[in-house]
Amino acid sequence: MNTPELSIVVCTFNRSDLLPYSLDSLAHQTLDKSRYEVIVVDNNSTDNTRDIALVYTKKYPNFRYEQEKNQGLSHSRNKGWKSAHGTYVAYIDDDAKAVPEWAEKIVDAFANITPSPTAVGGEIHPWYESDPPEWFEDKFEIRTWGEKPHFLDAAKARTGFSGSNMTFPKKLLLGYDGFSTHLGMVGNKTRMGEETEFFNRIYPSETGLWYDPSIRIYHWVPRRNMKVSYRLKRNYKAGAASAQFSSTKVFFPELGKFILYLFQVAYFIVRTRSKKVAVRLLQVCAWKTGFLAGKIYALFR
Repeated sequence: MNTPELSIVVCTFNRSDLLPYSLDSLAHQTLDKSRYEVIVVDNNSTDNTRDIALVYTKKYPNFRYEQEKNQGLSHSRNKGWKSAHGTYVAYIDDDAKAVPEWAEKIVDAFANITPSPTAVGGEIHPWYESDPPEWFEDKFEIRTWGEKPHFLDAAKARTGFSGSNMTFPKKLLLGYDGFSTHLGMVGNKTRMGEETEFFNRIYPSETGLWYDPSIRIYHWVPRRNMKVSYRLKRNYKAGAASAQFSSTKVFFPELGKFILYLFQVAYFIVRTRSKKVAVRLLQVCAWKTGFLAGKIYALFR
């Protein structure tokens, strides 16, 4: 097999029921198979993930199976780029499906966009296990930087792309030693922030982040993610993770403003009596609470 241009890394842990959907989408890309490889990184799965992955490696010469014994998504992502043969390393989750032209558009972006991008990313849309409840909004799960391709401005570049749809030159990952293993999912424990930390670390030295909404994937949304309790917990953790990378200082005036905001939200919810509006606002409150908690924790650490 010739040296591929693109290495696609699929980090997986006990998702044997969903993994075939992801791998099928990668097996049927419009990009010629000689130009890309797929690396399945198994992070100590206890189900039949290995058996499923090996079915694909036997069927498709450009598929490979790797194991990462250190538990954690960041460890697996680092294993992926270190094992990659390609010039560029793309990440997609084990519960996500890529559109057929996904890989081709990534390679074309690096080859044809001027100046050459530091990283390439695109949109993420939901793929639901069941019909969402009435109060649920698609935008809760959509990750987008707009309808037109463009280089991200400074504010967006600090956040970068979501982990399920981001691609880097391998030499960039090598130069910055990849992802922090102190952050990110560990088994079934929800932790966040490894992608944001990486984008913060490479900024402002590396600013050429190219976004194209047609570089799209569909991400699995199970029923449990469509519960209010899950939405609030996830937003709280996202806020706490963001606090680690923000230079914002937290003083008593900011706490006072936050308390006032909570009263305003409570009043608005009571007045509108709309669960959709309530969930939307409560998610913002959960994020702000997590952010403040993260900042206060840092003060006394």
